Amino acid sequence: MAKSVINIVNVSKSFVNKILLDKVNLLIEEKSKIGMIGRNGAGKTTLIKILMGEEEADDGEVIFSDEVKIGYLSQGANFDETEKVLDYLMRATNKESWVCSKIASRFGIDHIKVNYNIGDLSSGYRMRIKLSEMMLHEPNFLLLDEPSNFLDLNTLIDLENFLLDYKGGFLIVSHDREFLKTTCEKTIEIENGKITYFPADIEDYFEYKEEKEASIKKYNKNIEERKAHLERFIERFRYKATKAKSVQSRIKQMEKLKTIEISHPAKNVRIKLPAVQEKKGFALISDNLNIGYDKKIVAESKRIEIFRGSKVAVLGQNGEGKTTFLRTISGRIKALSGNYNYAQGIKIAYFGEDTYKNITANDTVLSYLKKHAKQGLLHQELLTLLGSFLFSGDDINKDVKVLSGGEMARLSLLSAITQCADVLILDEPTNHLDFETVEALANSLKDYMGTIFFTSHDRTFTSLLADTIIEIKDKKISLYSGDYDSYVYKTRLEALKEEEEEIKFQNNNNKNNISENKNSYEDRKKIRNRLSKCENLLKKYENEINDYKAEEKELLKFFEVSYDEEKSKRLSEIKKLIEKAENEWLTINEEIDDIKKLL
Repeated sequence: MAKSVINIVNVSKSFVNKILLDKVNLLIEEKSKIGMIGRNGAGKTTLIKILMGEEEADDGEVIFSDEVKIGYLSQGANFDETEKVLDYLMRATNKESWVCSKIASRFGIDHIKVNYNIGDLSSGYRMRIKLSEMMLHEPNFLLLDEPSNFLDLNTLIDLENFLLDYKGGFLIVSHDREFLKTTCEKTIEIENGKITYFPADIEDYFEYKEEKEASIKKYNKNIEERKAHLERFIERFRYKATKAKSVQSRIKQMEKLKTIEISHPAKNVRIKLPAVQEKKGFALISDNLNIGYDKKIVAESKRIEIFRGSKVAVLGQNGEGKTTFLRTISGRIKALSGNYNYAQGIKIAYFGEDTYKNITANDTVLSYLKKHAKQGLLHQELLTLLGSFLFSGDDINKDVKVLSGGEMARLSLLSAITQCADVLILDEPTNHLDFETVEALANSLKDYMGTIFFTSHDRTFTSLLADTIIEIKDKKISLYSGDYDSYVYKTRLEALKEEEEEIKFQNNNNKNNISENKNSYEDRKKIRNRLSKCENLLKKYENEINDYKAEEKELLKFFEVSYDEEKSKRLSEIKKLIEKAENEWLTINEEIDDIKKLL
């Protein structure tokens, strides 16, 4: 029987008359791999802070086992910009250099970068340093609050691979559905002050939630029908003395009939964006474009042509120049040389960190949006959009100046979208949205008739939206020929090969510290563990494909004799799901072949 490491007992916490946690209870066992989800402001980060002792609960207690050693990924770090990575890790952890190097290599900080000054590294590599420092303290249970925020794909894949091999347990707060699906085996949701624990991954949890919602709706429908029947009886015989006793009995029956409230329906977020006119031809053509700052070239390209209506994901490691590229083609900074040209008459709207951190207008949320949105959008249309972007009730009358950073970002993003521009340029639009809103926004932007250039660390958002990829790598800007799934696969394969090369280097240079044969055995064991996980994923996708095809077969049988619009929509969805699952199967199958070559 697994031991418990953290016991949360009747914990309550409120802020300004808002109940975040209402006598919540949770028993966390050792080696549990848990993903925690919930809408913005639900109390996820508050719970993590209570566990870490950074905030006190109003009531209740948290009990830790004597054996648990918590690793916490903090947002801050006491880096010295001129300090070398290895020197910092040795100073912060009191561990020997070879130990620090070995752990750092697990997070993609190879034997070359470990000797770089921290100030010369990108934000992605700084996060890798924090992860290395955390693990050098040898924790057996990790608390990770939004670890995927601001991580480039390469760093995220390194973190995923590490967590897949990690022998301890962890509790992860994240809005990245793909990240949680890959790393977590159990799910917690915080909503309306309560915790729901589900002993399976996030996909199974949502399936369970939808089934539960359907069951509640059916129950509520039956209750309403019974109440209507009783009301008809009561109205018919209310004033007949001979029926008075029966009427009173029916009234009492009706008072006992209660429907069940669905406080947070599964996948209930829908965003209807204002229409933009569809146009044909090229949206953007660039020739010999060099981008950068102060005459320092960050990246350069030859000729790039983008058609109107394209949804272009700009991908690359942090520090390669993604934001610089977007700021350049939006006209916010000048190109160092070369040129780019939009089609005549194109209107551009831009969203980025610099657009929302400098909001100082004397406006309310609603008046600010009205001021920046395209003229002619209806008042109710704007209210509905604000609700979709998590502004509801009195929120729309808040002064802009008192908004939190996340609220500022959401309002600024919405104001860019409602300009109904021909070209939308979005730099990390998903950082301050919960994943339901992220997915709803991606699905809405897919139908946006304009052209979109965007960067995002959220793989679900990128996978749903992107149909074109611009890659920035090694100071080169180029069109990538494949789709997003193939790009992720390529990145995974590169990470695996880099790790294998670094393992070989570490083995050759640590003979005095640890047996080379033991290292070789341990490293091969990690690769075999990854192979086992890939094989399990392969079986999962095979089962999904079989289930979808069985459902498709039943639907096709139905259409042989009848027609139903909802079933027609479901049939279209099933075809897409089969295609996606088959692509995932192929990707994993190829990865298995590549892993086997390393053994």
